[in-house]
Amino acid sequence: MKAQALNKPTPVNLVNHAYWNLGNHNSGNILDEEVQIFGSQITFVDDHLIPTGKFASVKGTPYDFLKPHTVGSMINLLNKTNGYDINYVLDGPKGKEIKKAAIVYDKKSWRVLKLSTNAPGLQFYTANFVKNEKGKCGFVYQPRSALCLESQAFPDSVNRPNFPSTIVTPEKPYKHVMFIKFSTKGPYVR
Repeated sequence: MKAQALNKPTPVNLVNHAYWNLGNHNSGNILDEEVQIFGSQITFVDDHLIPTGKFASVKGTPYDFLKPHTVGSMINLLNKTNGYDINYVLDGPKGKEIKKAAIVYDKKSWRVLKLSTNAPGLQFYTANFVKNEKGKCGFVYQPRSALCLESQAFPDSVNRPNFPSTIVTPEKPYKHVMFIKFSTKGPYVR
């Protein structure tokens, strides 16, 4: 995604809010999908899910996806939401270099999704507020029926001086790169 300010500094933070269920659109919830997120910190949020400007380590918390594990293994330990809805501070090169952001694996379908980006953050969301949404072929979606991996600048960056800037100028255009690669991995191949 690209954007350029025409004549004055402008905040820009574009996001792809695609929902994924690697089992299939009608396969139920995503609690058994295995996720790995390459972010060792989150942007801490208040009770309204607005970033406070502080960072928190994921180690030893339900947000720790540094090693792959299923979405459902710790989701019930979250107390602010009905599932995941949090921004990860991605590890790896800073600036606009491409880095690994996340891997999702569905053991039933053997499908794998790998996401790389140049964005500093990744919002992980588990469709917590989806309820009775009619979709493809008349299937009705419920909470946790899909997940979102949204590469982005940190939410509320424009109001948080310690977050990477989202201000675009005529001289400094916006360029957000996301690579999503799909493959398959059989049950005996790792």
